[in-house]
Amino acid sequence: MGLAYNKIKKICENLGEHNDALYAVLAIAVFKGIMRPTFTMMDKESDKETKKYAAFREGLTEAIAFCSYLITHKIFKSQAPSLAAKTGKSEKKIANGLSLFSVCLTAGIIIPAVCNLTLKPVMDLVKKVSDKRKQKLGNDAMQGKLDIKENSVKTNESFAAVYSPKLSPNSISLMDSLYKNRMQNSGMKVGG
Repeated sequence: MGLAYNKIKKICENLGEHNDALYAVLAIAVFKGIMRPTFTMMDKESDKETKKYAAFREGLTEAIAFCSYLITHKIFKSQAPSLAAKTGKSEKKIANGLSLFSVCLTAGIIIPAVCNLTLKPVMDLVKKVSDKRKQKLGNDAMQGKLDIKENSVKTNESFAAVYSPKLSPNSISLMDSLYKNRMQNSGMKVGG
């Protein structure tokens, strides 16, 4: 237990010395980007297509947030040396202040603006591609679709003729015998 305690203590001390507001928001964006879509897909009451759409949108939103935090943080933090030189204050303290300011600005203004500009076109593109894929799959399925009707198989037709044109002659005779035997024994039993 002493070893685990020492490792946890060292991690906490290291984070305390090198604390940055960016770390917290990046961790939140990663976990939200993983967990929100996961829980959305686990919802048993929602429509499958609605769940896919919502999960993808939530994941995309967090990906945008993650990238936005990194970019604005880099831009703001690069201003720390020049501000420190002008004010004569500690560069580390100014960098920490700029880090917090960049996180707040990004969460409050930049992420909503970028999401507003990008999510609709991206989701429309995804829907368009999905609809084309469904249409193609639907057309392919319709070409090979069997017309299933009650009593459509006659007892004198061979199994291979009805179900599979790619069976070998030995397989055809085996399946025919099994099929005929099944058809003969499928009647209702009378008595005990």
